[in-house]
Amino acid sequence: MRISGSERTLHISDQASEIILPTGTLKLQWREESWSLDELCAFAARTNRRRGFLLVSKVLGRHLPTRPSVMRSSSAALASLLPADLPGPVLFIGMAETAICLGQSVHSTWTRKSGRCDSLYLHSTRQMIGKVPLIRFSEPHSHAESHLLYAPAPNAWKYRLEDIASLVLVDDEITTGKTFANLAEHLVPLLPRLKQIEICVLTDWTDGGGALEAMPFSTTSHSLLKGTFEWHWERGEAADPAGNRGNLGRLQRPPNFGREGTPGLEFDLDHLCAVYESHLGSPLHLIGTGELHYPTFLLGEALEARGHDVLVQATTRSPARLGGAISAIQQLRDNYETEVPNYLYNADQTKERLRIVCHETGPNSLDPSLIRKGDFPAVDFGALL
Repeated sequence: MRISGSERTLHISDQASEIILPTGTLKLQWREESWSLDELCAFAARTNRRRGFLLVSKVLGRHLPTRPSVMRSSSAALASLLPADLPGPVLFIGMAETAICLGQSVHSTWTRKSGRCDSLYLHSTRQMIGKVPLIRFSEPHSHAESHLLYAPAPNAWKYRLEDIASLVLVDDEITTGKTFANLAEHLVPLLPRLKQIEICVLTDWTDGGGALEAMPFSTTSHSLLKGTFEWHWERGEAADPAGNRGNLGRLQRPPNFGREGTPGLEFDLDHLCAVYESHLGSPLHLIGTGELHYPTFLLGEALEARGHDVLVQATTRSPARLGGAISAIQQLRDNYETEVPNYLYNADQTKERLRIVCHETGPNSLDPSLIRKGDFPAVDFGALL
């Protein structure tokens, strides 16, 4: 087993900080490279008995509204750390729900710049789609532990799982490495020709790879920032609120935006953008729902390129507390019908913007409070495939 990193291993940090949260104290040490800690993330408290802190990304467009150009810039920086000559074919996996968009952005950038045509993007999911999952694995510290990973659809690409030589795992952060290790433990035995695993995360809090020793195969890590953390419960463990369970959803008409593998998504964005051209002077707020994040980002990116002032974010199951990076919380009914509360965070920062809600679950699935009077109609991407 080989553990290495695309940046120098961190032994003595250049910077340190203590973050005081309602649930305890987070002590950080880190070394900044091309991206600073302040550019990449802020902090908040979780409502989660397993972990009392939340690293709130400033570049994902999930908890915080984010410009599409910033989202693309950070994912492109991460993609640039991956070798262009990875043994092929290459399977990219993004982690639900937070890193679904990041993973697909990394994959699309790497594919375009490397000129490769032997890669596929697949993301884990918490939705049942009418077929048996390839594997199930757990995210131990999460509010929703269960992940499903489906085999690529037969028409997704010309290769088989048995052909895969490189595996690229993408998430927003790594703190213990347990989730990646759990995924690899179940998946690697199904990949007999695998030669290497690449991990891509925005922030790596494992001191450059030490926690990856549990990986069952040769692994290299890449990140925009490396550091270490210590968490100290100081105000009692925060119990999970009622209803925050890891229930799985069931999609009646499951569109394939990555759950069954895709070499790349294509939409008629010119047609969609034309709907909003008469509002070119109006600031826009695009909201993806749950796992429907990357198509929302693509629409926001296209609108930004046409001169619109655009912010993108997505709703989430992640239960956070007010304070720190979380200035407002709107609880929503889950449009995937799991009875698990969903949340839109920091909507107070976008209240003057026209809202465009994007989803994949049908016209009657959305919480009515998401669509405000005077906003644009919701975009059903599930009907566009």
